[in-house]
Amino acid sequence: MAARQCPNCGAVMPARRVAAYSYDLVCASCQHPLAISELSRNFAAFAGLAVGAIVWWIATLRFASEPGTLGWVWPVFLAYLATSAVAALTLMLAATLELRTGDPAPRSEAVTARMPH
Repeated sequence: MAARQCPNCGAVMPARRVAAYSYDLVCASCQHPLAISELSRNFAAFAGLAVGAIVWWIATLRFASEPGTLGWVWPVFLAYLATSAVAALTLMLAATLELRTGDPAPRSEAVTARMPH
């Protein structure tokens, strides 16, 4: 199955919608609720973390001689940006969609009638 393709009707979801509404995806053609597979989510997170670690290492080499707090703030900030961007782009490019089952019904608590005093 192709990336971002509805398993019910075969329509391809736009990449922006997959990244923006990853928890509330609904197919535009068949209106079936969709979810991103766990493998796709884990792959995107791992790719983001790997690139973030590489960016942190390179930025640490570059900014290690900076005086004050910029020596450690810049590598962390740049690694965070790289992790976020790469994880989102990976999810946009390689997301595998699956049919989402209904959310489990909330457990009902036994409620007793209030007795007047």
